[in-house]
Amino acid sequence: MNIPLWLPLDALQAGALFALALGYLADAAARKDRLMGWLGLTCVIIGLRHGVMIMAAEEVLSPELADRLQSLMASSGFLCLFAALRVLFRSHVTGTVLAVMTAGMLPNVFRNFFLSRSHGLDPFLHNISNVFYVLGALWICLATWRARREGHPMARRLLWGIVGLCVPVILEAMVLIVSGAKLRLSGFALMVLAIAIGGSWLHFTMEGQQERLDRCREEAKAWRSLVPGPTWHSAEPSLLMESLFGKDWPGRLDDRMESQDGATFELHRLGLSAGESLGWIETRVDTMPGTAQFMTGWTVALGMDEGPAFDQAKAWLEAWGAEISAWGTVPPREGPFPSFLVWAREPSILAVWREDALERRRPRWIQVGGPNTEGPHARLEKPLDEIALRLSLQRLLSVK
Repeated sequence: MNIPLWLPLDALQAGALFALALGYLADAAARKDRLMGWLGLTCVIIGLRHGVMIMAAEEVLSPELADRLQSLMASSGFLCLFAALRVLFRSHVTGTVLAVMTAGMLPNVFRNFFLSRSHGLDPFLHNISNVFYVLGALWICLATWRARREGHPMARRLLWGIVGLCVPVILEAMVLIVSGAKLRLSGFALMVLAIAIGGSWLHFTMEGQQERLDRCREEAKAWRSLVPGPTWHSAEPSLLMESLFGKDWPGRLDDRMESQDGATFELHRLGLSAGESLGWIETRVDTMPGTAQFMTGWTVALGMDEGPAFDQAKAWLEAWGAEISAWGTVPPREGPFPSFLVWAREPSILAVWREDALERRRPRWIQVGGPNTEGPHARLEKPLDEIALRLSLQRLLSVK
């Protein structure tokens, strides 16, 4: 079987462009992204153009009708590409530039609708539009270069790729102007250009979304630290909430809850759209077991860096009647040992200190933050919270 020279290339380009169009249009509809919409429409039009060429090669369409259709589709696809680039480089591909390119395609539209191929004006009008193909490709390269000079991330990523892929478009138009021969390279160049632009756009879009997500998480963490009490989220594990209300606490949330020790807590909470909730807890001091000076006679070692957190923890413990032993960041190798240790450093630092059968005289160890390891009698989350610390100490003292 004698297969026409350009038929396999047309089939390859049509299939690839339709596949790209499907992905880009679906993404454009999902995210309401204009750039992806214009790119998807460009791929559809140029893919149909190559489909028309295949039908002409298989004699499904007459050569003249196929030539008129593919010429109109080439102009439409080129303008859609310009519209996509206007979304991408708005300050360089202006509405005026797009209007000029549209005007440059009108001679081609006129000749395909109203003139026969034997008419004397047909080649002249066709060449006018071919000149605008060349000028448009050159303008795309210039606009990308200018955007790159201004630091546009997409332009930095795409400049030389766009320059290289505009060469086949210019070459095809120039050969058609000079000799009338038709090279079918622009569809392949457009396919690669669409992949490059679409892939880079999605990359920067996802990167930007991740940055915004990280900022939102950081801001949420900052706001939670300003709330006057321990915070919780029903979809996140919470050592404090589990120790207070049991492992099934997310399903028992109420405005007022009684802990396993008999204390009453006010829960300030807000429901979320996904059925989850978040908030913070406030202790009803009048219902707390024990007295305000429940740590009288006990010594508590603070293993943390000096600073605001250290001063705050020291003030709480002294208000509860405890004597403070400042360990800093290195535990002592010899006694006397305190009754309790609040350790906010890496748990592995205590490895040496735990040797030599010290269990019989080791303090009750409250670990603040750090990885989960064996050894601590209680674990608290950072930043250290007054209510959580008090409850842990009272449980370890078995105050009822």
